[in-house]
Amino acid sequence: MTALLIALDGRPDTTDLGDLAVQAVRQAPRDDPAALAELAEVAGWILFEEERLPEAHAHNALAFTLTQHGKFQFIENLISLNQIFLLTRLGRYGEALALAARGLEGERSRKVRGMFALRQARVYSRVGLAKQAREALVRAQDVLEDDPAAPEWAWWIDEAELNGHRAAVLANLGHLEEAALLFPPDDGLRFREVLSAMRFRTLHALGEWRGDRPEFRSPRARHTATGVPGGRCTRCGVPIA
Repeated sequence: MTALLIALDGRPDTTDLGDLAVQAVRQAPRDDPAALAELAEVAGWILFEEERLPEAHAHNALAFTLTQHGKFQFIENLISLNQIFLLTRLGRYGEALALAARGLEGERSRKVRGMFALRQARVYSRVGLAKQAREALVRAQDVLEDDPAAPEWAWWIDEAELNGHRAAVLANLGHLEEAALLFPPDDGLRFREVLSAMRFRTLHALGEWRGDRPEFRSPRARHTATGVPGGRCTRCGVPIA
């Protein structure tokens, strides 16, 4: 079921996947905590994409609890990466940065450390800390390294994903021209649709979008497309250190 949800999340014609994800978790057998934790994590991500934030948080919490109860942690960092995005979406920037810092500490995989650095960069850019955001982007280059210690779930991080996040950071910081050059083209993957939405809103803000306004399927992408690039929180109580 986890594999099916991941496959459907990559299809551009998939809609309303959240209901199926919730049903899958409810009906899954409870005799394999590791498999259930992975399923709950995937469901949490899908629900986040669909802007069902309380449900996304609940599934992330279930997945995290299962990793602790089962004495295994092979997807704990993946759950944390999802939760950082959720906390950022909720405006809880200090908590998001604290979780990213915990993920960086003691992690042996360079690729995974790079993923947490990407999350840091996104949060820093949302609160207008340009120096910290750019420093985090430099550390994030490790996501492209050949890393035998990287977990299997790290398959989705590639150059297009990295450039999309780099562009998002620059757009948040108000460097729209620089960001526009970095956004990857639309590759049709549903889980990357939000990057296409960010690219649209950046080019639209620059007056460089050509053609009709695209129709985005995921609620998160639709929400992103209507935002203003460069908009950020400047008084969020986030420590600069």
